[in-house]
Parts: sequence; C-alpha cells; structure tokens
Amino acid sequence: MFPAGAQSATKNIPVKIMTRITALPNSTPVSGMLVSGKVIYLFGTTTTVNGTDAYLEAMDGLGAVRWTLPLDTGAAEIATGITRDTSGNIWVVGSAAQVIPSATPTPTPSTTPTPTPSATPTPIPTIVNPDGVVLDPDLPTRKDLTKIVAWKVSPSGTLLATYTLDVLHPVLVRGIAISSKGFAVVGMISTSTGNAGFLLQSDATGTFGKPLLIGKTDTVANAVLMKTDGSLIVVGSSGEKIGGKALIGQRDGIVASISATGKLVSLIRSSNVKSSRSWQSITNSLFLGGDAAVNSQTEAVVTKFASNFRATWTARFPALSRALTFDISSSSRLMTFSSTGAIKGVAGWKPTRSSVLTLIFDSKGALIGAFGASAMTTPISMGFSRDLGVVVLGSGALGVSIFHALPR
Repeated sequence: MFPAGAQSATKNIPVKIMTRITALPNSTPVSGMLVSGKVIYLFGTTTTVNGTDAYLEAMDGLGAVRWTLPLDTGAAEIATGITRDTSGNIWVVGSAAQVIPSATPTPTPSTTPTPTPSATPTPIPTIVNPDGVVLDPDLPTRKDLTKIVAWKVSPSGTLLATYTLDVLHPVLVRGIAISSKGFAVVGMISTSTGNAGFLLQSDATGTFGKPLLIGKTDTVANAVLMKTDGSLIVVGSSGEKIGGKALIGQRDGIVASISATGKLVSLIRSSNVKSSRSWQSITNSLFLGGDAAVNSQTEAVVTKFASNFRATWTARFPALSRALTFDISSSSRLMTFSSTGAIKGVAGWKPTRSSVLTLIFDSKGALIGAFGASAMTTPISMGFSRDLGVVVLGSGALGVSIFHALPR
C-alpha cells in the first residue's frame, strides 16, 4: 500500500538556474534522451514519404552533433525507449510494421559487403496469459506496427544488430532494461477488449521468450527493472482487476513482480480510492516516479521503496507532468517534473507558469538540491553524468531544448 505522503522535513534549499546546452531545431522529432559521460544520445522518429523512420543521434556537451544514425527495418517504425549496456552500447527499442515485399525485387550483388551485421530472429510468439486475454489487432493507434524491435548501436554510431519479433497485434513499446544475459521490453498490446501491458524477454543474441500479458482490457506497462537474480519489476497503471486484485481508485498505479522464468509473482496497487495514479519510471534503487490526479488536481509523485516493497518515503508536488526519476548514487536521487507553484523548502522558486524543476533527495527523502529551467514547461527526458551533471530534455514556448546543471 502506498502512503498518502511521507516527505521528510527539509531545510531551505536555494534553487539554482540550469544552463541551456542547445536548442533543437523545431523540426527535430525527438522522443527521449540518454546521457553517458560527455555524450548526449537523442532518439526519435522522423516522417518520410514512405512513412516513419527511427533514428539515434549523438551530441557533445556543447550541443554539437557527432553523428546521426537512421534506424530502418525496411518498413515504417517508431523509436520509443533507450538504455545502455555495460559495454557502452546503446539500445533503442520501438515498434515496426511488416516489410512488404517488392513486386520486382532487385538482387544485391554478392560482391557488395554488408557494413553492419544484423540478427533478426522471428519465432512464432506464444503468449503467457494468466488473465485469459483474447488478442485482437484493434488498437486505436498505429495498427500497422505489430513488430517489437530493438536496435543495438556502438558508442561510435555503428549499427551492430537489429532484433525483431512480430507479435501479430498492434503494440507500443514503453521501456527497456538490459543485463549481461539479455534484455526485457515492456509496453502495451492490443486485445479484443482494449489493451494489456506486456513483458517480453530476450537473451543476448535476440532469441525471444514468451510474452507475458498483464491485464486484458485497460492496463499499461511503462518501465521495467531487471534484478541481479534474473527477476523483474514492471511498473505502470491499470483500470481493471488483475490477478484477483480489484481496482481500488479511479485508476491504480501498479508494481508487478515477475520471476526469472516470466511468471507474475505478485502485484501491488496504489490505494487511494479517489485518485487516478500511474507509475512511469523506476530506478535500480526502487525509486519510482509517476503522477496522480485527485479532484482535478494533478501531482508529480515519487516513492522510494525498500527491497521488500515497503514504501519508505513519498514526495508529491503540484505539477502538470509526471515525475521522471534517476539515481545519482546509492544515497541521492533525482526527480524532474513540471512544477506549477512554490515548494516548501525551495527558496526562490515561485513560477508564474508551469516550469521544469529538478530536485535532489538524500536517502531519507530530505531535499538537498534544486535546479530550475523556466524556459522549459514540460520535461521529456532526464539523465545524469559526472561530466555534464543533471541534464534535462524538455519543451517550451520556443521549442525543444536541453539544459543542464552541475550539482556541486
């Protein structure tokens, strides 16, 4: 059960103004960002005459583009998630459409080398389905996107592999987690009665297992964490009964524990009967971020969970966006959101309109830092590195831009 609010007492923290790294061209269709050292990786989806194409782009800490890599499966695709493995490779995930064979295929000369190896396993999916879901390819968004796709890219911008699985139903990927043994993706898939959350695991070679569905009519999986023992934590939201646990609020934030073999072990729901809740992000320390709406009032919410999933502290603030979360270290955590008013304990923060604010908490939930960027109204993505500090990608009246601040 989630506490209604347990934010620790705070001392008066002065807000520091973040510095703009770069303003992106208005035509840049960026979906998110990953920060690693002195490099910022941007990903998104461009519109072409043939549909949509995904891309990955690297820029330095001054905003100069190092390289841009198209991510193409031969059909329409979108990029919706990103992560990094321990070797520094970048993984971008998304959805793709079926490749339509050309009526008159043009043979490729055998003397032409293939510059980038690509592995595309296509096993027939068998879905683990504890809630009796009957799938139906009727999703109110991109009906053509039935493939789950993961692109593996080197730090220098070389496409190393492309892994796909056609699940035969419209699918939207929300997040990815990776380990030395493989990766897992989560998101939303169409069903005969609405949509279900899904979890799909793969080994390091792109051999996929059986998708696990969570819910059947009104559930979304937004983020996933892979634990060292092979088990997983999936967070999201649901407006239906799952695993025998009924809906408590108007919509509940959910935390699902999944075994290493891909079975639903337990499910925790938010407990406010009057609220609509959603978890959107999770860190390795079990620091969850999301949003809540009660009586037309919206809040950005973060909760720090213990290893036994007991909530240790919660912070919530009036906002027009969800909370993004990130671990700086074992004892400090980041929260970024669109703040709509003054915050107790944060000196000098009195926005006249919604503005992006990043807060740093210690291990007990006390505020120890605050960074504002009033030129941005809505955060898109957030990251951190020792070289660039806190980095926020967001949108505002003048378009999309990237700001940062060094918390020292």
